[in-house]
Amino acid sequence: MIKTCPGCGSTIQYKDPKKIGYSPKKDAKLCERCFKLKNYNKREVIDLKYNNEDIIDLVSNKDGAIFFITDFLNLSNNVLETFKKINHHNKYLVINKIDYIPYSISLDSYKDYIKETYKIKNDIILISAFKKTNLNTLINKIKEYKNSYICGYTNSGKSTIINEICKAYGKNSNILSSLMPNTTLDIIKIRLNENIHIFDTPGFINDYEFIEDNFPKKYIKPVTLQIKENDIIKLGNDILIQCDKNINSFTFYVSDLVNVKKVYNINFNKNSEIEVDSNSDLIIYGYGFINIKNKCKICLNTNNYEVRKSYF
Repeated sequence: MIKTCPGCGSTIQYKDPKKIGYSPKKDAKLCERCFKLKNYNKREVIDLKYNNEDIIDLVSNKDGAIFFITDFLNLSNNVLETFKKINHHNKYLVINKIDYIPYSISLDSYKDYIKETYKIKNDIILISAFKKTNLNTLINKIKEYKNSYICGYTNSGKSTIINEICKAYGKNSNILSSLMPNTTLDIIKIRLNENIHIFDTPGFINDYEFIEDNFPKKYIKPVTLQIKENDIIKLGNDILIQCDKNINSFTFYVSDLVNVKKVYNINFNKNSEIEVDSNSDLIIYGYGFINIKNKCKICLNTNNYEVRKSYF
């Protein structure tokens, strides 16, 4: 009997410790990699079975529905172009971590803003897996289909959402929730009842470096700095930003673990110089975004960014 690891979906094998799915014990409930991740938080880098295009092809050809998970901080054209490439008539965009959205924001109007800004024609479901906000909306939509495929970028909260769905059906899920990229290696089928199945799929991979501290551990509190001409802002350990405007206001929507501060007497490689309109969001891939109030010129030491008209 072929056995699969419920943590990552890989086929269990007992011969080669260097290959995915290896377990030293015949009666193990998880492969060795998932066992170490679950019990010791030990992370191992491995070769992947699927790339992003493979995953798109995989889910585009499935019956049922596709639920694409992303999150409030990392919503970008970079992410949504992948969503748009999935060719499926029952496709939903699920925006997780809406507990990070300021309480003053109307969620319905925010949804309209996302549809207009990113030209999204599909239904959007706003949820918080952490606070269980609107989870019933997602669960009720899943009930409409026999098979639902849950996909999204690594660290969007996909596994946490699946575990919450399973709890709603009184099921215990062994899907591992981890910040480690590529936790899920193959499709994992989960039977909710005799009529409904969900499938965890391998996460899409970003082409920029994964930094664990960039992912919030609690509700974020936006940080606002008043910017003077040629001030340099350091975001985390790597990102440097300089503004040419004499008076400006930057509000940072980033992880509570990311340090935001002004630095002085630093020369840096200005990889990008861009014009930013008033009330725009500067999205730094993998970090979150910065709301910039006044029109200005920005210099950055990274090319991993985009700019959008802000809702805030």
